[in-house]
Amino acid sequence: MNSFKADFKRYNEKFLINGLIFNPCFRYVFLMRICSKLNVLNPLGFVSRILLKVNQVLYGINIPHTTKIGPGLFLSHYGNIIINPKTVIGSNCNIAQGVTIGQTNRGKRKGVPIIGNYVWIGANAVIVGGIKVGNNVLISPLSFVVEDIPDNAVVMGNPAQVISFNGSGGYINNI
Repeated sequence: MNSFKADFKRYNEKFLINGLIFNPCFRYVFLMRICSKLNVLNPLGFVSRILLKVNQVLYGINIPHTTKIGPGLFLSHYGNIIINPKTVIGSNCNIAQGVTIGQTNRGKRKGVPIIGNYVWIGANAVIVGGIKVGNNVLISPLSFVVEDIPDNAVVMGNPAQVISFNGSGGYINNI
């Protein structure tokens, strides 16, 4: 229940029904949370999985309900958001359109990312491999992240490089 409240607050919606009807990103996150809480044998769990799949196709968001995501997830825009189901994402994170968070199957960074709390991920950023993204990190748009990122870092580029330690302060709203 804590995740539902935190997600709702992040979207700054006044009424739950408005968010579910008029905000596709909030609707997706809401359905994803329901699917993660309820068993497929539960009638509401079964229906919510069908609705989640429909929303995946309609809005181009592919975040499996089995992904471990902390409370307060905010999807700023829908479209081409793809997250590996084994990824771990902390609380109060922002993810923009076109983001890919994926797995690498070989090399020294084999695995999936672990993303900390209060992370802002810009449009079309790609984060891959068994890396750790620290807390309060800002990943600028079009960045390709394949190395660990320390806390409070701002990264950009291909491959991503730390350009400052100002963090994501001011980018994460409605906490």
